[in-house]
Amino acid sequence: MKKLILISFYIFSLSIINHLHSAEVDSTRQALEVMKTHAQWPWEEPISPMLTTYEQAEFEQYQGTALAKYMMKDLDMHRWGNQITETTGLFQLLFSFNSEDYQNQHREAFDQAYEVVEAFRIDINQEIQKVHPGYDLKHGLLKLKNTGKGITVAVFDLFEADLLEQQRQHYSQATIETVQNFGDPVKLNHGNSVIDVILSIAPEVTIVPVSAESSTYNDAMLYIKERTDVQIMNMSRAFAEKDGALDPEFEALLKDILKTTIVTKSLGNTGTDLDEVVTPYRASLGLPPVNTFSYDLKLIKQFLLSNQLEKSHQHLLLAANLNPFADQIALTATIPGNNALAVGRTLSVPAEAVYSWTTGNFESGSSFAAPQMAALSALLWQVHNKRYWYLPKKQRHAKALNRISNNLTITARASELGAFNTGKGLPNANVAYLKILFPWWDSSMKETTLKFVVE
Repeated sequence: MKKLILISFYIFSLSIINHLHSAEVDSTRQALEVMKTHAQWPWEEPISPMLTTYEQAEFEQYQGTALAKYMMKDLDMHRWGNQITETTGLFQLLFSFNSEDYQNQHREAFDQAYEVVEAFRIDINQEIQKVHPGYDLKHGLLKLKNTGKGITVAVFDLFEADLLEQQRQHYSQATIETVQNFGDPVKLNHGNSVIDVILSIAPEVTIVPVSAESSTYNDAMLYIKERTDVQIMNMSRAFAEKDGALDPEFEALLKDILKTTIVTKSLGNTGTDLDEVVTPYRASLGLPPVNTFSYDLKLIKQFLLSNQLEKSHQHLLLAANLNPFADQIALTATIPGNNALAVGRTLSVPAEAVYSWTTGNFESGSSFAAPQMAALSALLWQVHNKRYWYLPKKQRHAKALNRISNNLTITARASELGAFNTGKGLPNANVAYLKILFPWWDSSMKETTLKFVVE
């Protein structure tokens, strides 16, 4: 009898949940129609198909990892938030093109409809967060007592200054300096989301936001070079080009920066290897390369080739992106391919559904793989400073630079997808951590055997 009551309650609960889902979909669909009407948009848009998919989804058939894969692989729900944001932003823009009288007449209805659609977006992302597998960085042991405190990370990117101020309030443990603008760079929240990723892993680092337009790129690089307190630089931007090749001045500055700084660099999102050949994964699906124009495959290749004999070459870490479950490269990932130099410097991390506090959505791409590596480097640098506190500062810095970049690559977990797709593989930050504490540590040993020592 008790079991029957429990089953009946379970079925009743599911019906309530489904009813609430249906009611939310209905109200969102109605609100969407109001926005489209007042924005004078008569065509199909991406939100309506999402509502139908959500309404017809069979969430109750799955649980645990299966539910996460159903939502993120089958339904692609982690991409919905950005699509909703882009669509409602377009509707707001179109609405603003109307006369002032028209806007005044319909403003209240339009704004109320926007809030309903926005609430649906937030609910979707909250559902995904409940089942999201999280970062597959093997850094649980490392983050127990380390936060990146005392470590400075330069973020070379594009920012929105007002969002930086909001981030200062939100990330109260971190220090986010005033953005250093060179020229008049485009204002985008891309760099703000990169900061979100770093601070989600290393919450007490100091962030130095640096931004530049193409004509002032090298000025920004010179500024970072002259900042003697910067240990790590994240570059989720392209290298600088001049006359169809790597800019010689940029190359010289990057070489100098690498002598004192770990540089984490996004590999790209072209759906190809560095030789611009479509990835095996995309080829298996019959897909061509991604139609991109701003990625710097040839520039990365040129830098790796011309600087392979430089000792500081090892301080450059390239980041490729995997899907959220780390069981396949991302559909748009750029991979090292047959480039042995890139293979030796590439680590792969899940970056196809990285939550950004700034946007309130899940962001995707190698731009959000690189800052995960920057954050791990910051945690490891903090460990090194504590472990070797007795060394002179300059000597300690040099040793940290070499040990951290080396440890991250030599302890990486080889992927079943092979070096062609994932380079050295996935990070194993816990073992990299133990090798700093105990240089004789062997990666084949079980991490748990020395956990009591760390704690």
